[in-house]
Amino acid sequence: MCSAGAWAQQPAPEPAAADAMMAGIDARTGKLRRLTDTEIAQLSAKAQSEAAAAARSGQRANAAWAAIPLTGAEAEKTLRVLPNGMSVASLPLSAMHSMSAQLNADGTLVITESDAHPVAAQEVSE
Repeated sequence: MCSAGAWAQQPAPEPAAADAMMAGIDARTGKLRRLTDTEIAQLSAKAQSEAAAAARSGQRANAAWAAIPLTGAEAEKTLRVLPNGMSVASLPLSAMHSMSAQLNADGTLVITESDAHPVAAQEVSE
């Protein structure tokens, strides 16, 4: 006796490694064909290098976000005086704003800050 619930709980059979195949579009013929071992190795190396580059990029982005002070007290600790006498400090995250631009169907461009108040609207010339 077979029920739908019992059928759904059974995992789908996985193909044997010998039955697995990697395929790609042939550049000359435009048809699907089995990839050679060399092509598979090249694709694998490219995928690994792209994944490593993405990981490095993510680490840099995370380090940049980690360096942003979260409070005014943390921001005060970043205060420094330049040789010309100017004082500079990193702003706390709460003081930062994001801006976005939206092109409306009528050709107007609306720029909005993170506090959701329109800052400017202007016509877009073609």
